[in-house]
Amino acid sequence: MRSLSILGISLLLLLLAGAADSLHAEEHDYFTVSGGWSWPAGGPVEQTYQSGLTLAASFRVGVVPNYLSGIEFGYTWYSLDTANLEKDTPGSTISGGNMGLLSITTENDYIFGAPANPMRPFFNLGLGLYRSFIDDATIATGSTTESFDTGIYNGSFFGFHAGIGGLVNRDRFGLRLDANYEHLFIGGPDYEYFSARAGIIFYLEPTSVEEADEKD
Repeated sequence: MRSLSILGISLLLLLLAGAADSLHAEEHDYFTVSGGWSWPAGGPVEQTYQSGLTLAASFRVGVVPNYLSGIEFGYTWYSLDTANLEKDTPGSTISGGNMGLLSITTENDYIFGAPANPMRPFFNLGLGLYRSFIDDATIATGSTTESFDTGIYNGSFFGFHAGIGGLVNRDRFGLRLDANYEHLFIGGPDYEYFSARAGIIFYLEPTSVEEADEKD
């Protein structure tokens, strides 16, 4: 637990340092609100849960040219794959057990091309804290109903993510497209997810050279 606390503090200090350095950076700071779809891709969750909606809000600041750092808050909904689980319990009906996954992650974007370019690809890495919320599940066999254990960890854990994507700049607004891989450390078989998202960017200053000159 002590090592996890040290890791969390270190990540926060790195984020704050990046925000301080952004005063001299060429990249544009921005907020993003995004949504998309997430798929369980490895570990016990792959056979237990179906894909679901994912939403996120994030803020990024320019640290040095072609690099932004920030923080993201996300939440994903997964429904229990009852049809698959019921194959192991013929004649039974399983209900409930849906899972929500909260994420608070650092974001590090390495962007290609000049800030004024209309389109820019990027590579993303980050670490974060995750918290799962699992509804009670039941299994009914004939007239008997009992609680059902999904076998999925209900609690907090750390993880990392990596992804690729592209930015479409339109002065004060823009579009962010990304595809991500998430790996969550559970202490047993780890959980893996893939997600694809689209988001609206709200820049804190103009991204075009012409509008920036008019502002000055």
